[in-house]
Amino acid sequence: MDRPIRIIAIDDEETMLRILKRSLEPEGYKVEIFPNADDAMERLRNGEPADIVITDLMMPDMDGFKVIETVHSIDKEIIVIVITAYSSVESAVKAIKAGAYDFIPKPFDPEHMLIVVKRAVETRSLKLENIGLKKQLDSVPYVRDIIGKSPTMMHVFSMIEKVKDTDGTVLIIGESGVGKELVARAIHYGSKRSKNQFIPINCGALPDELLESELFGYEKGAFTGAVNRKVGLFEAADGGTVFLDEVSSISPMMQVKLLRFLQERSFIRLGGKETISVDVRIIAATNEDLKEAVNKGSFRKDLYYRLNVIPVEIPPLRERKDDIPMLIRHFIKKFSTKMDKKITGISKDAEDMLIKYKWEGNVRELENVMERAITISDDDVVGIEDLPDEITNYKEQLPETINLYPSGMTLFDVERMHIQNVLNSTGGNKSRAARMLGIDYSTLRRKLKSTDIEV
Repeated sequence: MDRPIRIIAIDDEETMLRILKRSLEPEGYKVEIFPNADDAMERLRNGEPADIVITDLMMPDMDGFKVIETVHSIDKEIIVIVITAYSSVESAVKAIKAGAYDFIPKPFDPEHMLIVVKRAVETRSLKLENIGLKKQLDSVPYVRDIIGKSPTMMHVFSMIEKVKDTDGTVLIIGESGVGKELVARAIHYGSKRSKNQFIPINCGALPDELLESELFGYEKGAFTGAVNRKVGLFEAADGGTVFLDEVSSISPMMQVKLLRFLQERSFIRLGGKETISVDVRIIAATNEDLKEAVNKGSFRKDLYYRLNVIPVEIPPLRERKDDIPMLIRHFIKKFSTKMDKKITGISKDAEDMLIKYKWEGNVRELENVMERAITISDDDVVGIEDLPDEITNYKEQLPETINLYPSGMTLFDVERMHIQNVLNSTGGNKSRAARMLGIDYSTLRRKLKSTDIEV
């Protein structure tokens, strides 16, 4: 970011505002202070753009929760940090759920505030970079159909951008239903090959003989029933892309033939004698662990390395639940338009159920559920009554904790391990770890020092 980071600080205590200004401005931040939230929001609407808002939680004119709501209605990418003397787990959780980036109890350590602000700046820079990347990729057909803003999906978008103009073989890895073919299409249609064919084939749906004839083609009379010459997919896609889905399912014999093609980019039609060379990019996909298949001997190691030149991994939906609301709205719009229905949204209870669900079938399963819900809904919003029983009756299973602490550990060892586990769960965020542990930040710092825990 070329310009200085702009911070708006809001607190009805002028002493706090002075502390914030003195702490942050020497670090190069431009800090504007406001004892009144209404004035701060007016400045945010009509002044220069801000990057971070630091707000007190309890104020007479507008509380911190309303500030979070108002800030994000102006610009949802602005990061809000909440500070308050009325610290409690409940208020912290409520603030984070409302959209706060972090929650810092008063009195705060200026050094700790600096650390939180620096992390917030890094987060905002990454968000803006991702938004720019998504806008750039949205001009590519099929990328618009890949819905998500989570860090893992932004990595997928970044990989599409990096690999689309290369000729390297891509291996897309992911569970069934995550959208592997969409990613393959986005790579092809964003590349210099986009004017030529993109041809998908499901390797797992065809027996060996049929798969071989589909890929390589055959000459007239090559076998019973071959009454005419057939051009294979590799030949038809010359200059374009062939997408081999479920590549893990092909037989050892076909693995050898595919390997030879990948090495030479040439083949002979079944029943033919002429060697045909083509310029085809191969994108393969698998929902299985090919490395494990290599170890078991069911997949050739040399073919694995030929396919795994550029791996792109798509996360399962349960690991990117922040994307579920976006997907829900996308499918509501898609199916409402298709069915000519006036459904505009979803109830909060129904959305919460969809977010909590396990989604073993990933995005494809969510799409099917939303199509069903739109079909049977009699209201202008999708409600709980429109969802299938397996979702409304679903209860999230918590993992069992067995032998959490080995026998023979001292109380000091147990405390040290517990603090370390909590820090790991927060990604090293000390303020959140302190809240989860039920202690203040300074106490956590003392414990970290006394237990020699490195963060």
